[in-house]
Amino acid sequence: MKYALIGCGRISPNHIEAAKNNNLDFVAMCDIIPDVMDEKAKKFGLDSVNKYTDYKELLEKEKPDLVAIATESGRHAAIALDCIGAGCNVIIEKPIALSIADADAIISAGKKAGVVVCANHQNRFNKSVQ
Repeated sequence: MKYALIGCGRISPNHIEAAKNNNLDFVAMCDIIPDVMDEKAKKFGLDSVNKYTDYKELLEKEKPDLVAIATESGRHAAIALDCIGAGCNVIIEKPIALSIADADAIISAGKKAGVVVCANHQNRFNKSVQ
């Protein structure tokens, strides 16, 4: 399964490790700050992964099967809708969107496109939360 990560900030190591642990074909990562991508690629041995500063270019060129969205919360909905429109299954870091209308649009688009859409809540496994 071709996998791409959009957003390489604080939570991205969890997504990177999950992709690696599940033997996904990690084809691309995207962040608006190239140095952030380079640091993550070096730290996790992903030097061969293609890097983009424009997620729409990533979607067009890489055609991933699965995309994890780990950007700032205010961008989740627009990015998710673009990914779904490109035929990608999507993991969206919480919150799925900042409004019920945007969340409903994501859910509806996912159903219409026949792709899987899920929100990620990995912190529920933290010992302090449990």
